[in-house]
Amino acid sequence: MKPLRIRYSISIIFASLVVLYISGTALINQSKNNIHNGDFSAVTTDEDQPFSKNSNYLNAVSAFNNKEFGIALEELNEEIRKYPKHAQAYFLLGKIYEETDFLGKKYYLKMLGNYEKYIDLKPKGKRTDYVKLRVAQYYIREGLTQENVEYLNKAERLLGSLDQNDSDVRMALGAIYLDKQDYDHAIAVFEKSANLEPSELKLKYNSLGLAFIKKREYAKAERILGIAIKIDPKDKYARNNLGFVYAQQGKLKEAKIRFAEALELDPEYKKAEKNLRWVEEEIRKWQTEKK
Repeated sequence: MKPLRIRYSISIIFASLVVLYISGTALINQSKNNIHNGDFSAVTTDEDQPFSKNSNYLNAVSAFNNKEFGIALEELNEEIRKYPKHAQAYFLLGKIYEETDFLGKKYYLKMLGNYEKYIDLKPKGKRTDYVKLRVAQYYIREGLTQENVEYLNKAERLLGSLDQNDSDVRMALGAIYLDKQDYDHAIAVFEKSANLEPSELKLKYNSLGLAFIKKREYAKAERILGIAIKIDPKDKYARNNLGFVYAQQGKLKEAKIRFAEALELDPEYKKAEKNLRWVEEEIRKWQTEKK
């Protein structure tokens, strides 16, 4: 049986990498660095004592705690106008833009600008590692979607200054290594990532599967993608990629099942639809040849 056509395989792998990192990564994951939704003391405790009693800042903290984010934004912007070196004001602005929907939209670019200003003012601040990770994750997301190498290089530099044993750092580096086709390093950092949230755990195994596909180690990819599906049975990307792996091994009937499952999960999933049509045609050809 013939393997999957290369013109399909490239699109399957790259599209999955981009979508998985954007949707599955902790771009705005609140589980780390003791800065959680609702943990207001961790967010609003001010490092800048000379500014901590300013009326605009105190009003912003009160509004933030009451989830009156529009008011908080107004007060923080006024605080920065008066005191442009108040790092905590930039951090709190960035935090609001990171977490809050405004009319169904998040303004990550504004998050980026405020967080980068915090880093400039507090290169060794209490929240610098948290902020650097968020900024790096933003650049990875945009770098992958826009195919912007400069963004990915910025992200890698930021991540290089963080704890290399942190699983979020490893997952982010793994996405960069995958894009750079440095599959051995990608596999190494993904495999060492531990204590992950369920969505990140799914991302880990999907990403490992993609790395093994790129290395043409299909038996390993089959095992790893099977784990990803067990973690999330509704993961259409893992099923589509597992179908690709089966096809590369000549297991066309198994590939057909996985492509059909991916399409059932999302009837608008064009790559799965294209792959299903292809594999059905290949099976028909094979059956005709047998006769």
